[in-house]
Amino acid sequence: MSLDQWRALGSQLMDLLRLETYPVAVKLLRVGEKFPDEVRRPLKDLKMKITLCQAFGMTRRYGWTVGVSEEECVCNVAHILFGWATLEDVDYFAEFLANAGFFKDKGVALSGAKLTLEKYALKPGECLGVITSPLNRTKVEPSVVLIYGNPSQAFILTLGHLYNVGGAVRVEYTGRHASCGHGVIQTIAEKRFNIVLPDEGDKIFAATEDHEIIVALPAEMLSDVISGVRGLYEKRIVRYPTPFYLRYQPEFPEPFKQLATKLKRVKGEQLP
Repeated sequence: MSLDQWRALGSQLMDLLRLETYPVAVKLLRVGEKFPDEVRRPLKDLKMKITLCQAFGMTRRYGWTVGVSEEECVCNVAHILFGWATLEDVDYFAEFLANAGFFKDKGVALSGAKLTLEKYALKPGECLGVITSPLNRTKVEPSVVLIYGNPSQAFILTLGHLYNVGGAVRVEYTGRHASCGHGVIQTIAEKRFNIVLPDEGDKIFAATEDHEIIVALPAEMLSDVISGVRGLYEKRIVRYPTPFYLRYQPEFPEPFKQLATKLKRVKGEQLP
């Protein structure tokens, strides 16, 4: 698919769901690939290191295309997840999770540490960097698309996906490494439609608001999801914004009814 075709899908997505921010095209830079010249680099252009969720935020709110390498990423957890650093012992990661308050003790944290390293982490050397770009004018072919929206928009995207495949969407979520570990790595590894609740990192560092949910999907699924949303809309039952039902006569509390007995129309008649 050409970049123009990806951009067209991004524009359709924004139009169908009236998204407040750009959908994020995420590309993992593999061995032998290089960052494009037009990509903003944190150290060169911003004079600082950033987190990957910050890059997602810059892309969806500013419309920037951002490229983050190992040297430019300030998040130690992301270093582990994207294979840029390793730990000699999983106990070290469990100790971190317990000290950070995610679990009541190191013993409980060990299961969480093992799960993260087994399911939500890339192998060393598998990824050289991450590029994020607004999908509607993307400069890269995406591996994953991250769509930030409210629950109603996430609901419609979910129905749009199920419109063509049936079944149900499975959610597996740890409450940690949300947009990067679940949104990007898990979505790529499991090749499936994914719903992710933003974590504290997304909120603190990436300006993700409390009402927002992340829908993540492998890029190759996007066209089918959009066609599913169009199919839903054709039935005129599910829409966005939600078409509230307003064709009814309201019932007022008793004090309002009593007030009516004291009122008279301009012509002098008493109001009903």
